[in-house]
Amino acid sequence: MEDTTKTWGIRGISADVRQAVITQSQKQGMKAGEWLTVAILEKIKQDRNEGKALVATNGKPAVSAEDASAVLALLERLQGMGIEPPDRMKKKAITLVRKCMVLTKV
Repeated sequence: MEDTTKTWGIRGISADVRQAVITQSQKQGMKAGEWLTVAILEKIKQDRNEGKALVATNGKPAVSAEDASAVLALLERLQGMGIEPPDRMKKKAITLVRKCMVLTKV
């Protein structure tokens, strides 16, 4: 078994963090340097992918905020001209807006 009392250092890394690295690396059967490399690369990968939402699709096109906005603008124009949109059209607009809201939460 390796001697866990060996010290290593990077300026600004406290002793408790060094010990945590040693402990975690031993749990995974790795040397501290190998474990740090994997952890750092995983963090870089995570940072690069931040904001890139994974969206499951069933073959239908994704709903965008622009689509929802265009439909709402159309309904507003119809009402502005004194034309009451059909209930079916209103329901479809609500569904579209809800889908858009769900997608933006991701």
